[in-house]
Amino acid sequence: MTDKIINKSDNSELIAALDLGSNSFHLIIARIKNNIIEPVKRVKHRVKLRAGLNKENELNYEAILRAVSSLKEIGDILKENNVEKVRVVATHTIREANNRNAFLTLAEQALGFPIEIISGCEEARLIYQGVVRSEVLLDSSLVIDIGGGSTEIVMGEGCETLYRESKSMGCISFTERYFSKELSQKAFEKAEIAALQKLEFCSHRFKKLKWKNVFATSGTAKALFKAVGLVGDNTDRLLLSDLLALKALLCQKSGFERLSSVGIDKARAEVLPAGMAIMIAVMKSLSITELKFCNAALREGVLYEMEQQDKEQSTRLLTRQDMQTRYHVDRRQAQQVAETCELLWSQVAENWNLEKTDLRELLKEAAYLYEVGLQISASDFQKHSGYILANSELPGYNQDEQQLLGLLVSNGRKKFKQRSLPLLRNISHKTLTRLIRLFRLAVLLNNSRQPLVIDLLSLKVDGNHMQLTIDKMFFLEQKLNVADLDKEGRLMAKLGNKLSYRLV
Repeated sequence: MTDKIINKSDNSELIAALDLGSNSFHLIIARIKNNIIEPVKRVKHRVKLRAGLNKENELNYEAILRAVSSLKEIGDILKENNVEKVRVVATHTIREANNRNAFLTLAEQALGFPIEIISGCEEARLIYQGVVRSEVLLDSSLVIDIGGGSTEIVMGEGCETLYRESKSMGCISFTERYFSKELSQKAFEKAEIAALQKLEFCSHRFKKLKWKNVFATSGTAKALFKAVGLVGDNTDRLLLSDLLALKALLCQKSGFERLSSVGIDKARAEVLPAGMAIMIAVMKSLSITELKFCNAALREGVLYEMEQQDKEQSTRLLTRQDMQTRYHVDRRQAQQVAETCELLWSQVAENWNLEKTDLRELLKEAAYLYEVGLQISASDFQKHSGYILANSELPGYNQDEQQLLGLLVSNGRKKFKQRSLPLLRNISHKTLTRLIRLFRLAVLLNNSRQPLVIDLLSLKVDGNHMQLTIDKMFFLEQKLNVADLDKEGRLMAKLGNKLSYRLV
């Protein structure tokens, strides 16, 4: 499905968001004016990526071919419309695929833009942003999104999310598991119980919160709103009682075939019973009797995030501040380490071919959050920090970025096992090693935790050799700091690297 371009005379900047879902790929090209999305073009390709995930959790050749073909076409559309500011997010199926790195390499080549894998909770947050900003809501709201491979549920107040969950249950995965052989009351019962089990340990947390609005969004919800026309007259609200009546109708002879009469195509109809079972379970679990539909979803949330990212109160800034407060981080020390990281980066970026990367900000973010693990233990706190950053819900960061933050801080002091570093998709082993060395040096130079004049430092690099020139006035405790540098130099030498310094 493709919408035609409109309003070509408007020269304001076009931005685009692409959602690589488990069932469909959705592209939206738009302008944002006065905090309102003005869509220029929409493209939807039903790729059925989740259907290509085998028992080993690997995408098969046919699914990869469908996806790459779709992305090549979408890439051409973006070029034709001169859209340069594009954000692409991959969700549940690509998160789960064991061969995702091989797939993403082909996908990025076909599309011409980088692809981010986002966590389920980050997906939920962005969906929520898309809904509440599109609906211009300030009240408390609950949003439900049933996708092909996962279901996101999120509650918030205004634009702030208060609690969010992502569960591995979707209309495609549940179709394969419970509706592949028959459409019956028994199949519905098994699917509903399975969904209720997944919600068992989070439903009480949602029910502690109070909401004024309940929205469902995306393809499953849209089809359910159409389908209840077979059993009732409600057009603007989806009632639990209507869903239960629809379930009974679909289990009757020729009941399923009637879905086409309300405009539901065959591909959507095949997975709708599973989506309905999940929706019934969610509504029962959270004591919801009715909900409304919102056409905005993940891609709209991504667009709003892109529009907000350069502003002072960006999502990342708010996340960082929240983490620093929660873990009682010494902000003055964190700021000083971050400034040292920025200085060292600027001095070596050209020689180490770092200028064209966007890793500088992540290096600084690692400095800001380096000491979150101190609240757990002062001994080897960097390991605790690394685990927290890699595994926490960090709004504004994708999975690759969280993994890199975790690696930087966990290797920020003491032992550094260069050969044990994992292979990352978006950064070479050499670049990762160099980032860690810069980070370690910035941390070391601030061991005294005293105000320092970092302009008294100068760093040059020649291959793997780091040459540090330090004004003697830089050190408050010269003997101790020199001992630290000597120790780091010996460690680097064992790894085939070199660190030298001179005091002037």
